[in-house]
Amino acid sequence: MIFLNFWLNMKNNKVGSGRIPYRNVSYLFLLFGIILSACETGSKSANENVQSRLSNKELKYFSHGKQLYTQYCSNCHMENGEGLGTLIPPLKGADYLLDSVAQMARAIKYGIRGPITVNNIEYNQPMPANPDMTSLEIMELLIYISNAWGNESKPVGLQEVEDITGSK
Repeated sequence: MIFLNFWLNMKNNKVGSGRIPYRNVSYLFLLFGIILSACETGSKSANENVQSRLSNKELKYFSHGKQLYTQYCSNCHMENGEGLGTLIPPLKGADYLLDSVAQMARAIKYGIRGPITVNNIEYNQPMPANPDMTSLEIMELLIYISNAWGNESKPVGLQEVEDITGSK
């Protein structure tokens, strides 16, 4: 719209007449600024290095884990993994998660009751159980949450999840 307005004003003021309104030039700079801001800034996204760290198979697990996260977890832990203030703990940069990723399989399968401390902040909201999730789904979810938002963890294996949850 700005470009169209600029073009019409330029046409009506006859470019060669020296009567180009300053407003039109400012529109042009504004348009240029918008285009520049839409271009890549050169900074990496939080998940950009995941492709270099995970194998193709693990990337498939990561991708499916993201879908599971959206379905089961994002309402409380938020899309960005930052949790909900002092009510719901973050997963992004969470020591509770990253210190024992495999142990989180139990929390996903059976839920959490009682207080937990994440990054030196105590949370005491219950986390619902997901008893119908398979060990494979829990593994995929763990691969996602332990490697998304800048988290970096060795992918947990299926056997580990099965051993911890006591299920296949």
